[in-house]
Amino acid sequence: MPTPPTAYDDTAKGPGLAGLLEIVRRRGALAVLPFLFVLTAAVSLAVFLPSLWTSRAVVLVDRQAIPERFVTSTVQADIEARLLTLSHEILTGDRLSQIARKYGLYRNARSTEELVDRMRKDIRIELVDDPKNRGRENRSFLFTVSYVATNPMVAADVANTLASLYIEENGRLRGQQAASASEFLEGQLREVRERLQTQERAITAYKEKNLGELPEQKEVNLRTLERLQQQLQIANDTNRRASERRQMLTNALGEIDTAVNMTTPSGTGLSVTPADTAAARLNLLRQELAMAQTRFSDKYPDVVQLKEQIRVLEQKVEAEKQAQIAAQNAAPKPAAAPNRRNGRELRTPPENAYVQSLMTQLDQSIVEAKTSAEQINAINGQLAVYTRRLENTPKREQELALLTRDYDATRDLFKSLLAKRGEADMATELEQRQKGEQFRVIEPARLPERPTGPSRFRLLLIGLALAIGASGAAIVIAEQVDTSFRRIDEVRSTLPLAVLSAIPRITTERDRLRSLRHRRLATAAAAFGLFIVAGASFVIARNNHGLVAVLTSSSAQTAASGR
Repeated sequence: MPTPPTAYDDTAKGPGLAGLLEIVRRRGALAVLPFLFVLTAAVSLAVFLPSLWTSRAVVLVDRQAIPERFVTSTVQADIEARLLTLSHEILTGDRLSQIARKYGLYRNARSTEELVDRMRKDIRIELVDDPKNRGRENRSFLFTVSYVATNPMVAADVANTLASLYIEENGRLRGQQAASASEFLEGQLREVRERLQTQERAITAYKEKNLGELPEQKEVNLRTLERLQQQLQIANDTNRRASERRQMLTNALGEIDTAVNMTTPSGTGLSVTPADTAAARLNLLRQELAMAQTRFSDKYPDVVQLKEQIRVLEQKVEAEKQAQIAAQNAAPKPAAAPNRRNGRELRTPPENAYVQSLMTQLDQSIVEAKTSAEQINAINGQLAVYTRRLENTPKREQELALLTRDYDATRDLFKSLLAKRGEADMATELEQRQKGEQFRVIEPARLPERPTGPSRFRLLLIGLALAIGASGAAIVIAEQVDTSFRRIDEVRSTLPLAVLSAIPRITTERDRLRSLRHRRLATAAAAFGLFIVAGASFVIARNNHGLVAVLTSSSAQTAASGR
């Protein structure tokens, strides 16, 4: 006789939605425990985690009061690089330790290094990019100094302190950089000045050593050489004329002496007659005429005058000869014994003015020829000197070019450094008078209106999701570990035996009481476990700034500080 179906058999409907609901009903207690534990932990963390407050100060970078086309600053102009430099100067261990001790920050830090690292992480320096000022050459900049703390008042005080430090350090650093630039240029200018003076002395010594052979004296040497050549020509002409005149005078005196000997062969009454004087004079004029005709034409005034003098003198000579002949024929011949001394015949030199004049002119022509010869030698020596100077001029020009090239480069460098030193001095004066680029707080740090983090609502959502996941994981694990049969079809599909009947669970009063006692013990244990979880969350969350920082995004901090 077949067994009628029981209530237990009504659940044996196989896998599906009804099967899942049966599993949830059967494992309800097991699913609630992980759900409560995880949710309790999340709620405890959301409640006990400290709040973070972010306060910021807005600093304006004012451009220098005097336009840069009048005074150029020697300080670094890139605002980002300057902020980085200022941050390295301000956010040092000593300064941050002083600020932390002043405001009682990070008391649970184990070392100074940890304190400094944590404080640096809580400080944020950001450059504000204003779209309205993009593309402007002389635009102003804004940057913010933010600080994150668990106390809103401390956050505002520390942010204002840091902003003040940035302003003070910027002024000090700009003045120091301007003074350093001026000192550096002064040192460079001193070195270049000494080098320039050394090169000037070298050039001066070279010019003194090679005076007369310098390139700038080439034109003077050429003109002097031309003048010396002209003087040499004149001296040669003068020497030639003096030699010719000396020869003519010597010939004239020789002719006079011959005429005298012929007139007084016995040597008695030696004298020069007017006819002899005129003949000597005529001979001299003829020689002068021959010399003049070699240089001038016949119509030249001097040539015409010499011809006229020769014509007159020829007539005079002819007349004198005739008168002398007539006088000799009429006069008796005196007999006079010649004067002798020591067996030698002595003749008395004639006292004739013309002969004396000829002798004087002869002496003058001799002196003139000697003087002109000495002048020719001197001019030739000078010509050799100036010719040598002109020959050495290209060599001196090349050597001097090497010296002056370095000198010109050093002089240009000196002028450039002198101008830059002047600009650096003006820039230093500008910084000392605080007319240069300055930092100014336009919005001091205030008490924040709302905390930056953590996001407690998001933490609760994450905890709820984790709790549901933990419950589902517990049910799946329990089902995988439990190998008991719950439905008849499971037995039939697993064992090769025929199922005759299904016996429902029989619960007695004793079983009910024992089950109730077990539930009470499980409830107490669950409550104690929840208390332990809440306590552990409190211990973990208390003053845990690291966990708060992890749970707080940087965008949330920026948005909060912006508010």
